[in-house]
Amino acid sequence: MRILVVATNIDVPGTHGGSTHVTELVAALGAGAETLLLARRGSSGPGVVDVGLWPRTPPFGLRHAMTTISAAAALGCVRRFAPDVIYERGSSYGTGALLGWLTGAPVVCMVLDEHVSPISLARASRIIATDPSLVPSRHRSKTIQVRWGANVERFHPGVDPAPIRSRFGLGTRPVVTYAGSFRTWHGVDVLLAALARMGHADVDVLLVGDGPERAALERAATGTRQRVQFTGALDYGAMPAVMAATDVFVAPFVPERHPLSRRRGFVLDPLKVFEALASETPTISVRTANLEALFRPDEHLCLTPSGDARALAQAIDRLLDAPQLARAMARRGGAAVRRTYTWAAHAEQLRGIFETLIPGAAVA
Repeated sequence: MRILVVATNIDVPGTHGGSTHVTELVAALGAGAETLLLARRGSSGPGVVDVGLWPRTPPFGLRHAMTTISAAAALGCVRRFAPDVIYERGSSYGTGALLGWLTGAPVVCMVLDEHVSPISLARASRIIATDPSLVPSRHRSKTIQVRWGANVERFHPGVDPAPIRSRFGLGTRPVVTYAGSFRTWHGVDVLLAALARMGHADVDVLLVGDGPERAALERAATGTRQRVQFTGALDYGAMPAVMAATDVFVAPFVPERHPLSRRRGFVLDPLKVFEALASETPTISVRTANLEALFRPDEHLCLTPSGDARALAQAIDRLLDAPQLARAMARRGGAAVRRTYTWAAHAEQLRGIFETLIPGAAVA
């Protein structure tokens, strides 16, 4: 099987969650099939062709014009590759659909949010989504629900934390970590407000990432009692050691600040939660329907109401006060990830979908 993955607005390699998704997806698919990736201009690596010209969210009026340019730039190498199936990330806005029309290959479209072209939805033979309600009702009959996961060979409890402990001067104090984008709906300000309410003051706090809210967050952090470090964005390869060095990982999303989630409920399955649990790191996130469907609260991880700094502070204190119980919870969460939510399992599901669309392919 020859699989063309189209993610023309994603940097590979990169530090963004989309880069992690695409990197792990292509690696997992490539373990069982020949795979070619069309990525954003400037991307590099084996089996990567950099043709995407646009920013991650291009202006509405330019989306399909830029799609045409990207498809034209890629057409020669795509024809030489001769894909059996094309997998398009929705935010490529129809590049995969256009290449499918030009080559005759069936198209599978991934819907993550509202960044998707109606051309892709109409042209796709199958659509995949973690939340099928994101797909317009007229296309839902060809939609299959999937789940993301973690690379459990990369994220596991045996990773050495020493590189991160040395790099950021971590001693014997407990470490509380956030990793992700610094945008309002990620809730880092809620975490900082929780730090001011915590009973534990002798704590190192790592805030990993970058984004438009960073300057405001740095100002807000000056009033906290804990030692707070803004690390900047770190390479994906450093993240397993970050998780290994962490005593409590916090993903304090505020879905009400996210335009799509405000209308539909929290629609994202955050990769960092899967990765933290795969590392068997005690984890706290926000109480939402999709996270409760993935994991059992208080058995696999702690969930607190969104935007509630007091509840978050109490949850962090509780895990720091009972480290053995916290680690036991995290071990159960790690077992759940390894059992169900891995990139290998996701790729196996996708290959099964692809095989149904390829004439003469043996269906697993």
